[in-house]
Amino acid sequence: MHGSDLHPLGVLFALLTTITWAMGIFPFTQAARRLGIGPLNFFRLVLATCFIAVLAFMFPPSFLAIFGSHYFPAWCWLGLSGIIGLTVGDYFGFAMYAVLGARLGSVLTTFAPGAALVTGMLIVDEHMTWAGILGMVITIAGVIWISLSKSERERASDTRYGSIAKGIIYGVLAAFCQGAGLVLAKKGMLDQAAAGLPLHPVHATFMRLSIGTLSLLIMILLTRKWNQTVFPILINKEGGIRFAVLGTIFGPTLGVSLSLFTVAYLDAAAAQTIFSLVPVVALFLSYFLIREKITGKSLIGVLVAVSGVIILIWHRQLEALLHLAP
Repeated sequence: MHGSDLHPLGVLFALLTTITWAMGIFPFTQAARRLGIGPLNFFRLVLATCFIAVLAFMFPPSFLAIFGSHYFPAWCWLGLSGIIGLTVGDYFGFAMYAVLGARLGSVLTTFAPGAALVTGMLIVDEHMTWAGILGMVITIAGVIWISLSKSERERASDTRYGSIAKGIIYGVLAAFCQGAGLVLAKKGMLDQAAAGLPLHPVHATFMRLSIGTLSLLIMILLTRKWNQTVFPILINKEGGIRFAVLGTIFGPTLGVSLSLFTVAYLDAAAAQTIFSLVPVVALFLSYFLIREKITGKSLIGVLVAVSGVIILIWHRQLEALLHLAP
C-alpha cells in the first residue's frame, strides 16, 4: 500500500459498502429464484443505471462533461470494469446465490481480495506488506469458518436450484470478476486524476453501469433471448420485482457507488478484504430479519474475521511495533 496506513474515510466507505451489499443479497437471492438469473441481471442493471443517472446530476463537475473526448480513457477502463465486474461477474454471482443461498454463497466472494491483489499489482502497481496479507488471510479464514458451518452445508445440500458443484464454480468465477473489475475501475479513476480531470465516484459508477447494461443488451439480442429475458419482468413472475427493486437499491446503486468512493482512498485488495465481511453482516441480519440462530462457532468466526480487518487497517503500525518494517 502506498500510504502509512489505511485512510479513515476509505475504511468508512468500505464498511458502508459491506453493509449495503449484505442487505442486498437477501432480496436478490429471492429475485433470482423467482424471476430467473438472466431477467434479474438485466432488470437491476437498467434500473440502477437510471437511478445513478439521476444522482449524477447532483455532483460536480457537470454530468454532461463526462461525455467529452477528455474522458474517453475513463470510459474504456470503467466500461471494461462494468462488463467484467457487473455484467459477467454478477451473472455468476446470482447463479451462485440461487444455488447456494445468501450466506453460504457469500463465502466464495472471499476469493475476490486475492484476485484484486494480483490484478492490482499488475495494472495499478499496488503492493501489500506481509502484515496486510496476514490480515487478509485471517479475515478470509474467519468468514469461511462462519459460512461453512455444518448447518450451512446441510441447508445447501437440500437445495432444489442446482448442484452445489456448479454453485461453487459460479462463486469462484464471480469473485475473480468482481476483484478484477474493481481494480479496472480504480485504474480509470487514477488515470483521469493524473490527467487533471478527476472523476467523481458517482459519475464513474454511471460509466460502469451504462456500459455494463449496454453490453448485456447486445448479448441478449445476439443470442436471441430477448423474450425470455423480458417476459418474466413484464408479468412480474412470482412477485419477484419487489425483491429485485430492493436489491437494486442496496446493491448496484448504493453498494457499487460506495465501492468506488472506497477505492478512491484504499488499495483494491484492502477494499475487497473489508468487503469480504459481507457474510459477517449477513449473519447478524439473518438473526434480526428471520430470527436465524447465531451459534458460538459463528461468533468465533466473527471475532477472527474482525481481528483480520483490524490487522489490515493497522498493518504499518504492527510492523513498526515488531521492528520488521522495511
